Amino acid sequence: MSKRGITITNYLIDADPDGIIITNLSNWTGQAIKIPRNLLSDFAKRPELTRPGVYFLLGQDENNPDEHLIYIGESDNVAKRLIQHVRDEKKDFFEEIVVFVSKDTNLNILHVKYLEEQLINIVTKNRLYTLTNKKAGNKLNSSQMIKDEMDTFIDNMKLVLPTLGHKFLDTNDELITTNNDDTLYLKQKGIVAEGVLTSNGFLVKANSGYCKEPTPSLPEGHLNTRKLLEKKGFILTKDEARFLESDYEFASPSQAASVILGASSNGRMVWKNMNGESLKEIEAKKLV
Repeated sequence: MSKRGITITNYLIDADPDGIIITNLSNWTGQAIKIPRNLLSDFAKRPELTRPGVYFLLGQDENNPDEHLIYIGESDNVAKRLIQHVRDEKKDFFEEIVVFVSKDTNLNILHVKYLEEQLINIVTKNRLYTLTNKKAGNKLNSSQMIKDEMDTFIDNMKLVLPTLGHKFLDTNDELITTNNDDTLYLKQKGIVAEGVLTSNGFLVKANSGYCKEPTPSLPEGHLNTRKLLEKKGFILTKDEARFLESDYEFASPSQAASVILGASSNGRMVWKNMNGESLKEIEAKKLV
């Protein structure tokens, strides 16, 4: 059965794509609000933020810009809590806020406390982000009805967040399934890797080979990605060989090839199917 389309609308309240954005999903009472830190004071008095909700504070480590930091919180009045965070020197890292509230009054404090606990559990599994929370969230004995309703709420959050530029609710528990006919292979420098195109870039599969040492000419961006993968434990060593511990989605086929090989590579030329056709050749055939 083919998937049905859905409608997600982004409302730019000041007609500025870099400003405050309110996002709605059709037939859902939830609502996302993306707020740059410097614009919080302009929005804090609006009714959307005076409701119960959960929120994410997003930023980078000042000593390592490739280290993505995130704080997850909840409140029965989100605006008041966010203002407290702005005044807290320990929260100076964040530059952006994403809030989830309800357009009606059905989201209460029990709901958002359950959401906070579950969201912390999810983000903890995403090794691309560093969670700055000092505690694991509220342990509640919620009813099955609340759990089911809020788990559905989280499913919708996962749909909405990527439209706001964030994928921190994606984890390795939700791997992309692919047809073997779509699998592409990279075989160079003694490295053997498998991958597949995705709508967001290129996913390299677990157990794919990984070059030990990069070349001196590897661009800094790819070098930083290698450092991040190694720091976060995505790369394992066994019998002097290095390989990916789990699936990893890169931004493009070229980034995937360059990081895996440790050298600048044209991904559309080096990734090939089982018949030896390059990705570039495959794409050209499909356009005929």
